[in-house]
Amino acid sequence: MKRILSACLGLFAAASLGAYGVSPNQYNNGRAADGQAPQIQQSQPGQLPYAPAPMPVPMNQMGQGGQFQAQAQPQIQAPQQPQDFDAMAIPEWAKAWKHYKWEEAKAAWDAKDSLFIDARAKSEYDQAHIPGAIPMPVGEFDKYFAMYEGKIKHAKHLITYCHGVGCQLSNKVAQKLYNDKKLKNVGSFFGGWPQWQQHNMPVETGGVPKPR
Repeated sequence: MKRILSACLGLFAAASLGAYGVSPNQYNNGRAADGQAPQIQQSQPGQLPYAPAPMPVPMNQMGQGGQFQAQAQPQIQAPQQPQDFDAMAIPEWAKAWKHYKWEEAKAAWDAKDSLFIDARAKSEYDQAHIPGAIPMPVGEFDKYFAMYEGKIKHAKHLITYCHGVGCQLSNKVAQKLYNDKKLKNVGSFFGGWPQWQQHNMPVETGGVPKPR
């Protein structure tokens, strides 16, 4: 009987001490002395004393020495200015054929007597291209030249294009047309697809050109 009574007293003492290691009276007395958080209520039978814990400060808002600091807001970058494609330098090896600036390329397309040749990958051509242009990836030049040889020979001007700045695919296709096929009506629209889109010009989708 004494052992049972001793065990019950031990459980009662543990419930009184709770998570803070002190009894509710001891906790309340200590907190009242320094005027901090509100006192906890006396526990009811079968309940542990409770006091709300302070919310932790996120680690990314802690400064040096553990001081709180506001989290920096991400900076919004200003939109890039349109590039001046017509100011691009022409490589020495590509100066044998004409290089079309924007106004010249647009005039040639409006006249409907020039054939635009897309030197990008065929998958890019399929997604979108200049209306009426034919595909001619550099790696499959002979295949597509044979496929569209009739259009090529009847065009007044042949104008290659690709990704614009930093892309030489259009010049490489122009080089093959000029040197290998001996066609002298070849030119490269160096602003290419990016400049075409920059001017909000019409686009065409699909794997084959449509009549214009």
